[in-house]
Amino acid sequence: MTKQSALLRTSLLGILALAACQDQATAPTALAPTSSTRLAAGTSRVSLDGYSASVLAGAEVFDRITNAGSSVINPADYSCPASTPVNDWLNGKILHTLAVEPDAFWQLYDLAADQVPLYEALLFQTPATVQSFGYTGEHTKDVTKTERQLKSFWDIPSADIQVVAMHGSALLDVRQVAATYEVAYGVPAADAQFLAEVVRSTLAGSKTMNGGNYPFFTFNAVSTTAQPGLWTNKIVMGDGIMAVFDELGFGDVAPQAILAHEYGHQVQFNKGYRLAGVTPPERTRFAELNADAMSAYFLTHKRGATLNEKRVMQFLEVTYDIGDCQFTSSGHHGTPNQRRAAAQFGFTLAHEAQKQGQILTADQFQARFLAAYPSLIAPDAANAAIASIAPATR
Repeated sequence: MTKQSALLRTSLLGILALAACQDQATAPTALAPTSSTRLAAGTSRVSLDGYSASVLAGAEVFDRITNAGSSVINPADYSCPASTPVNDWLNGKILHTLAVEPDAFWQLYDLAADQVPLYEALLFQTPATVQSFGYTGEHTKDVTKTERQLKSFWDIPSADIQVVAMHGSALLDVRQVAATYEVAYGVPAADAQFLAEVVRSTLAGSKTMNGGNYPFFTFNAVSTTAQPGLWTNKIVMGDGIMAVFDELGFGDVAPQAILAHEYGHQVQFNKGYRLAGVTPPERTRFAELNADAMSAYFLTHKRGATLNEKRVMQFLEVTYDIGDCQFTSSGHHGTPNQRRAAAQFGFTLAHEAQKQGQILTADQFQARFLAAYPSLIAPDAANAAIASIAPATR
């Protein structure tokens, strides 16, 4: 549902290119993989060059991994906005920081400050960890209530699904950040400690990044399967993505809608819903439209979240333009029109089910979605070869 950190990094390149040329006169110093590095006075920045996080390699992950790939659909067939309220808001925050303290931004960027909070939440947040959602905990009640509702609404085992928060303020915790560098990136302990200290000192001295309560660091929500020995099935809710929608006036529905979409992916994981015989980009679009429909069904069902359909659709209209015109990305979610159609499908099913006072099982819902899928994508796919491919379930 959200714009993933990887996609966000790609989409920011155009905005940041000029600033990079102006502000990165000296290239950052790559951390030596084999020895501890210290940042002497007057030297250039340090970075994580030479290290990459690999802990997600064995998990199914949605709304996080986005790589360039073959074209999902023909971009010439669609009209996509040059900008959106969400992108404009976020970019405004970043451009302000670049104008005030570019060196601080680039140092934290080089040390993956927009990645570390996610890995910290995946690796170290447990059922015993007290969770709060939002910069000041303002969304904790709504998220925890919606989690309970989702787990009773969909007929899948839910005891092992954990919903945790992703906080940018975690970047101030040297111990946690160092541990994250060690486990997620394979950085030696001494170097990890040093880098965590650089992150803390840079962030603590920032004039614009609010001690980590800065949307760029946590502009994300992620759903992932378990990694044995590391974490159970998890949904990670970023403070930054919720803060954006607070600012845009959707704080009353955004946390519930974001969580409902990510929980839809957990239903897919459990049930093995897949689209067989097609490339990964198209499978991603299928999964995202499927999660959109599940979310809309739950959010407006009288035995679900019971939110107002018109209000939910107003929120969804804002979200659908985010990242949905990345036609050559394996993380393409579907065009805005396709996502509206998927949501409307979910709304309609909720209204029909309410007449009988029932909640469809996941398999019943999925059978109806599979039958409708060709028509859901048809308005944006005149040559929809996918219509002739039978999606498979386990």
